[in-house]
Amino acid sequence: MGMREDLKIPLTMLSINFLDKLPFKGSYNGKRFMFKKEIESDKECLKLYLWKDLYSFENTDAKEMIIKEFDYSKDGIEQGIDFVEGTTV
Repeated sequence: MGMREDLKIPLTMLSINFLDKLPFKGSYNGKRFMFKKEIESDKECLKLYLWKDLYSFENTDAKEMIIKEFDYSKDGIEQGIDFVEGTTV
């Protein structure tokens, strides 16, 4: 794995192993995002939080965020990255 040149996220950092330990936060084109492992109904999932690049996650109201759920897998990470790239907030 290398860098995705379009988003500049090193996929060696944004991996299942990384997300098992910590959420991954970043910013891209005027928006901020956070990828986070969560457990829902005894199943692991990947939650993506996306909001305008004004405030931190902790200081942004959930009503101001787009929240998406993906499979907790490499493919889910790729889908999340594609969503960040293609979504306007």
